[in-house]
Amino acid sequence: MKTYARTYWFTWAFLVVAAALTGVASLKDAFFGGLFAALLSALLTKAYERSGPRYAALIGAAAGTLWVVAMFFRIRWFGEPEKIQLAEWTLGTDISVHAAGFAGAALLAALLTRHAFPKALGGGLLLAAAMTVVPYGVIAWVDHRVAGPVELVLLVSAEVAPDEGPVRRVGAVQAVLTAAEILFLKEHALVVEGPGGPEVVDGEGRRYWPLLRRRLVYPGNPGGPVRTVLLILPPGLLTDESWKVPVHQDPHGLALVTLDAQQSARFAGGPASQAVSLALSLAVKASAGASAYQSLRVTTFRQSPVGNMYAPIPTLGLSAAFPTTLVDPAPSAKLDEKSRPSRPSFGDAPPAR
Repeated sequence: MKTYARTYWFTWAFLVVAAALTGVASLKDAFFGGLFAALLSALLTKAYERSGPRYAALIGAAAGTLWVVAMFFRIRWFGEPEKIQLAEWTLGTDISVHAAGFAGAALLAALLTRHAFPKALGGGLLLAAAMTVVPYGVIAWVDHRVAGPVELVLLVSAEVAPDEGPVRRVGAVQAVLTAAEILFLKEHALVVEGPGGPEVVDGEGRRYWPLLRRRLVYPGNPGGPVRTVLLILPPGLLTDESWKVPVHQDPHGLALVTLDAQQSARFAGGPASQAVSLALSLAVKASAGASAYQSLRVTTFRQSPVGNMYAPIPTLGLSAAFPTTLVDPAPSAKLDEKSRPSRPSFGDAPPAR
């Protein structure tokens, strides 16, 4: 029974400590979830002892992996959408931590049949630590290359006089181009200083200003290097459009994407990433030969080198055009017949039942 207890507490303690160090789960979830996971590890103590130090760790790692997969499908079938997304984001790290904890406990149980407890404990800890550090380091490197934030800078045109800038309402957050972005734009387009700030002029003489800057963050990896995409949305599109836009291969890269009709786009700025891309969809309201951009939706797709381990991250509709007035138009005061209030009548007798 002492060996069962040592296997149990080793697994539970390692899962709690690993969760605290890696951030794969909260301490509360690791504390109570580890109690049940360690129970499975303790039930396999006899199998660890019979297999010996050579194969015990392999059995433990397989058991830890199967436990994580079983819990993942339980959450996927019965959990809430937020918990399902969190389980997808942390699946790789969960497998790494549980496989290491189970394997370390298995080696501990196998070594206790041949060596004293301190030596067996040291062997189990070394194996568990190595199995955690190496995969977690690989996962962190993949996250660094793939799952970092993508900053989107949208540049749009506006119908204004040559000596004027676009309309910006009071209190609106104004997107500002950095010095590095202006220098990069000068390498691919004409950039001048105008009344509305830096202007990008295309080959047809149309002027573009930065409308918004939005950082698209992967919830499982909010930090890391930032890829920046300068997106030029031309005027005059009469129908809804959608594009598949690549981003820079360099995690710190800066790219320029010029959209056009019929899902065409021009990419400039170096090699494009094969793992990270943006899906854009523009809603257009056209009437009498004119069009008005309604909103722009952006979805970030990430695919790791070992498979699609990242869930797509959609955004809400982004503004796709500068406002035409400084204030919103007042709602109409005219009421239709159905919404007009009516005076109640108390003179009529109630209907007979």
